[in-house]
This record gives sequence, structure tokens and C-alpha cells, in this order.
Amino acid sequence: MHILLGLLALLGGAAFWWWRIKMIGQAADEVTDVAGRAIGKYKRYKFRKKVEDSPMEAVDDPLAAAVVMMIAMVKERGPLLEPSENAIRRELQTVMAVADPTEVMVFGKWVASHTVDANAVSSRYSKLWIGALNRTEREEFYAAVERVAAVEGPVTDVQRAALVKLRERLALLN
Repeated sequence: MHILLGLLALLGGAAFWWWRIKMIGQAADEVTDVAGRAIGKYKRYKFRKKVEDSPMEAVDDPLAAAVVMMIAMVKERGPLLEPSENAIRRELQTVMAVADPTEVMVFGKWVASHTVDANAVSSRYSKLWIGALNRTEREEFYAAVERVAAVEGPVTDVQRAALVKLRERLALLN
């Protein structure tokens, strides 16, 4: 009988320690979950702060940067009107092969609303375009910007100067 009681005590002790180790594991999982959420919250805060400081910093896609450039070029003349917006959509669909330009247009308008002028845009994104686009694509992009600038009438002196700077920054001078 005392052997049976000893075995029961051993089984009870093993069950107790197994349960305690299981509880410690669950506590460790909860701590790592809390730490992961805290790190995620901190990263979201840093990203949100970066975007709030300068929406131009959030753009890392050459297509979105191109839309911002076209809108900024139109804004050198005045506000973005429907003919210019339609021209930008047309360029996105034909030259850049974007099936539905709505999302990139909305994002581009938002970023362009935080820009100073077209020269600031071309200065900011020139390395992005040169790194992501080959010479032919850069030439097509430049031609698209030029066409969009001329939609509402002859290109103004300010737009012409911005186009010259864009051409230089795209390394298209021959």
C-alpha cells in the first residue's frame, strides 16, 4: 500500500510541476505578445510622424512620384482642373499601363497638396526615377509630363523652367 501511495505522490508531483511549467510558458507568451504590440505601436507612431512631417517622404514608388510630378507641374499654372486631371489619367493608362488610376491619383493629389513647387518634386524623386526607370522610360515619362503641362494652354515660363530642371535631373541631356 505504501508503494502505491508513493507512486500516486510521484504522479501528483509530476502533474503539479507539468502544470506549473505550462503556466510559465503561457505567461512568457503573454509577455512576448505585449512586447510585440508595443514595438508595432512604436513603429506605427514613427511612420505616422514621418508621413505627417512630409508626405513626400512616404513615396517610394516611381509611379506615385510621377503622378505627384505631373500634378505639381499643372499646379505651376494654377489649380488642378478637370481637363488636366483627365490628361494625367490618360497618361497613366496609356504610357504607364495603369488599369485603374483612381487610387494613385488620390494619393498623388494628397502628396502634391503638400509640395512647394515642381522643382522640389523633381529634386526629391530624381534618384528614385533614375534608379527604377531605364532611359527610354524616363524619356516617355518626361514627354508625358510635358503633354500634361500643355493641356490647358501653352506652357508658362515657370513650367518651362521646371521642365528644363526635370530633364536635367532625369539625366536626359544630350
